[in-house]
Amino acid sequence: MNFRSKSGSKGIAALEITPLVDIVFLLLIFFLLTATYVQNPNLDISLPKASVDQVTNHQKDFTIAIKEDGELRYNNVVVSLERLEGILTSEYAQGEDSVVVVRADEGARHGRVVEVMDLAKRIGFGKLAIAIKARTTSPEVE
Repeated sequence: MNFRSKSGSKGIAALEITPLVDIVFLLLIFFLLTATYVQNPNLDISLPKASVDQVTNHQKDFTIAIKEDGELRYNNVVVSLERLEGILTSEYAQGEDSVVVVRADEGARHGRVVEVMDLAKRIGFGKLAIAIKARTTSPEVE
């Protein structure tokens, strides 16, 4: 059995990558369209904008929302600062590696945000985070 071509010329084998590139782009588009983004639609808070260096998402996050009028919410329930202290104290006993996330409206008083962060630090939480809305464009230089 002779499998050589009759002409005797040897052809160069080429790998066609166009279909591979098409499949990679289709998979990329699929994953971008099906990705889920964590949002909390129940709270009417306008987060401040900032550039994003690192996005964290822990299993044991405790999110505290501060509305523009200074109202505090934990799990969509309005709480006072004293009640929040009791809640965070009991939560801290369950796990020390938890993160307290402050979702403050951009119009909220700075002092109220500091009160909540100071409260979390006094209880013993070592990790605090402030929720922001990522900028869509780079900041302009003036």
